[in-house]
Amino acid sequence: LLADNGYVSLSHWCLAKSQSLFRYSDTQESPITNVNVDWRKMELSWESSRNFSEYKCTIMDRDMEYIDIEVHSPLCNFQEELDKPLHKGLFFNIEVPNTNISKQCSFLPGGMNGSAIENFSCVIYNIFLMNCTWQAGRDAPADTQYFLYWQKSR
Repeated sequence: LLADNGYVSLSHWCLAKSQSLFRYSDTQESPITNVNVDWRKMELSWESSRNFSEYKCTIMDRDMEYIDIEVHSPLCNFQEELDKPLHKGLFFNIEVPNTNISKQCSFLPGGMNGSAIENFSCVIYNIFLMNCTWQAGRDAPADTQYFLYWQKSR
């Protein structure tokens, strides 16, 4: 789900493999690999070639506002904590406390020009039902699929 200039639009990038949505920057080979985000569950997960008892996840937006989460497994759930605008991109940092081991990733939403949906509208009925419709972007590939995710707002 993307929001540009206050308007809501969708783009086909939601379907791409999560790894392709990230850019990695490491000064050395990190034991933290296969970083993945599940947007439906609002979870950040990864694999580690070493068994650590604690990790710290940092999620930061473009305005440098951030959230730190300490976990004891390679999974951070940020469903309750995250109220950041996803369309501007997010930065993730996974680190092992008291070591120099970390992995930095950035989520930068995008999509092919002309693939954003058009004629998006939603109608809310009796506060309990919302019906949304849209048309595929003019230049979207024929197999493009769009998904609309809802996230509870604070």
